[in-house]
Amino acid sequence: MKDEIIIRKEDVIPYIYFVCSMAQHGKMYGGLSGKSDLMGGIFDRWVNIIPESIILNKYLLPKISERTGQKISVISDYYKYDPKKAGIAPDVFGIMVNNTAKPFVKFEDKWKPVDGAPQIEIKSIKKNHYMANLRDQGYKGKYLVIVETDLDSDYLLPFLEKELTTRRVYKKLKMDDGLFIKKDTNNYISPVIEVKRDNTNLGTMRLLTICLAEDFMKYANLCKKEVGPVPVKNVKITNLKNYSNTIPLSKFLTKNKDSGLYRWNENLIDESGRYNMLDIAIKNIENLEYIKNSGSSVTVATKGKSEINGHALEENKAYIIEFNKMKRGANSSDEFFMNKNLAKLIPSQEKTLLDTIEKFIK
Repeated sequence: MKDEIIIRKEDVIPYIYFVCSMAQHGKMYGGLSGKSDLMGGIFDRWVNIIPESIILNKYLLPKISERTGQKISVISDYYKYDPKKAGIAPDVFGIMVNNTAKPFVKFEDKWKPVDGAPQIEIKSIKKNHYMANLRDQGYKGKYLVIVETDLDSDYLLPFLEKELTTRRVYKKLKMDDGLFIKKDTNNYISPVIEVKRDNTNLGTMRLLTICLAEDFMKYANLCKKEVGPVPVKNVKITNLKNYSNTIPLSKFLTKNKDSGLYRWNENLIDESGRYNMLDIAIKNIENLEYIKNSGSSVTVATKGKSEINGHALEENKAYIIEFNKMKRGANSSDEFFMNKNLAKLIPSQEKTLLDTIEKFIK
């Protein structure tokens, strides 16, 4: 899907209420329980659940509504529980069909799927992040909906604007520059800027792919605990001209038969064993020659046109492939990682998911 979906204030209000309730009446569970943040920090990490309802209500479910003529919306999970005790529930709890609830999951001392219901996980990735990741938590047969979110840095402001965005508050923050600033040659000191916001849109999101979780794992790299992934950060041209004794880049890579991606035979970035270079997508690998590498990049030359992770490479040029070493902590678990922009290469299961939901409704 190329079109972006606008995230509006009304899309987020239920989640804001949910977080406030959780903050007032107990600790946050799951990945949020590892830190003792106050409510502001909780918002910033819990915001990842927002796309769960938006992508279904604004993209997937309207397609079924058009086909069936029924009014359909998602049922979100607003229960409080410890997944270590109650088990892990799927991200999509069920759907409402013409005001009738159709659960996808049931709780019988543990969360269990309803027979015939699709099990759907939503992965939300920030726009400025390079990777998609997935822990293998019994996801076999589950659908994985991967979305990219681009929330405004002040996404919470619309919920506070009535109290904050007034001239009265702004005037209280005005400093007496004549009293405090005697000399500021380099303009180091800045006054507070008046808070203004013209609309209640909080940002945008877009669908990267809908696939099966096991297919994601085939296209991704498994990093054992404490082993950090090394994604491609950027591919840029360099003015390097004087190079010789190049080696075919194919000597350092092997094509993965399952995914068609190329896997590194050795870690050119770090030999410590603490990092794993992620698979890359290459077109016309025979046109690429290895020149050199460093602790953060690999430099290549082109004999003809090629492509690396979607970056087009011109003929007879030199390019630097920049990598980003992502350190993982001692408490990390085994996890699958891949470059986010390669998610589109995973076989799409969107049609199958739509058919499964429609069949379940019937």
